[in-house]
Amino acid sequence: FIGYGLLLASLFTGGVSGFIAMILAYDRAGQCGPVPATHLRFQLKIFWICFALTLAAAALGLGGLFALLRSMPFSHPEFHGQPDAQLVSIADLGPVPATVQTWSYGFELHEGRLPPAVALQMTAGGLMLAGAILFSWIGPIYGIVRLAAGRPIGQLRAPVV
Repeated sequence: FIGYGLLLASLFTGGVSGFIAMILAYDRAGQCGPVPATHLRFQLKIFWICFALTLAAAALGLGGLFALLRSMPFSHPEFHGQPDAQLVSIADLGPVPATVQTWSYGFELHEGRLPPAVALQMTAGGLMLAGAILFSWIGPIYGIVRLAAGRPIGQLRAPVV
């Protein structure tokens, strides 16, 4: 039960308790009966699947953020001080009309949205992160229920002769 509890807490500890659960599972793998061994293997699967999904989500999210930052004006010196358009107000504000300038951020905004490739990349990263969070909760809860009932996860392995 300790390993499952540590896996549940890993969301709140930044993965540190999940790492401890992984170490405990590897340490106890050869020292227990067949039913607990299935639970230890399941705990390792939970850890590694969540770890891989979190890494992939971080790579996609940071890649999307990097693409967005690369398109900002501070990364393109040719955009500094060059207005895309100049709008003159129609209102009578005095002898000199007020002007407003707008600057390009280096990418085409499609009707006020992010570029499709960046939006898709960041959405995929968010979905992967959501999957990791869900699996980091559903997996241990499923394991706790099975362990409390004394049931294995999956099939018991036949002893090696």
